[in-house]
Amino acid sequence: CPAITGREEDEMIQAFAERAGLMELSEMTVAVRLLLAVVCSGVLGLERTRKRRAAGLRTYMLVCVGATVVMLTAQFMSVAFAQADLGRMPAQVISGIGFLGAGTIMVTRYYRVKGLTTAAGLWAAACMGIAIGIGFYFGALLTCVVLLFVMLLADWFEISFARRLRRLHLYIILSAMEDLKPLLSGLRARGMEISDVETLPSGNREGIGLFCLIKFPAALPREETLALVERANGVVFVEEVDD
Repeated sequence: CPAITGREEDEMIQAFAERAGLMELSEMTVAVRLLLAVVCSGVLGLERTRKRRAAGLRTYMLVCVGATVVMLTAQFMSVAFAQADLGRMPAQVISGIGFLGAGTIMVTRYYRVKGLTTAAGLWAAACMGIAIGIGFYFGALLTCVVLLFVMLLADWFEISFARRLRRLHLYIILSAMEDLKPLLSGLRARGMEISDVETLPSGNREGIGLFCLIKFPAALPREETLALVERANGVVFVEEVDD
């Protein structure tokens, strides 16, 4: 039998929803969409809770359900009031969720940025809630699957790919500025390439902070490269950071 394309599958789901009365706004429609929002956001939230992220199950549920309610309200207004703009309220959700996402982004004491994935996930969960709220069931379910795939596998793939690049993005604290030149010279003598060097205050530690990108040769293992930096004269602290 011929294969079913994604467009045909979308049309089948929409046709089923129309026959089941899930496209018109009613008490049953509201209940189904809110339940679907809870289930889809709950799956994503559980994955974030598994990784001990601050924005976990409850946060994802609240964001997605809230966006769904906003879209349901917009649909209700378009039915009750002929002049109502159906897209105005969801547009405010898409832009307004940025305030919540920005609150999850922080810079640690070693100038490491954290929370970008959480902020993006919350924004995507809100967009998924809008799709559920208007009855775009296929798009919402497919989005949930894609987001879950990204959260589960992209982290592993990113780490695996970064290791093959043979590079380290490091934050280093030196005891004094005079230790910078000997450090760079010693690393270059071992065949390493140092670039993107940036100095900055070391926070609550004495000395000078340093960001740099180190590309090491294939013959030098990653762990040994990091150990060489840690043992260098004048190095007080070393941490690998995200690019």
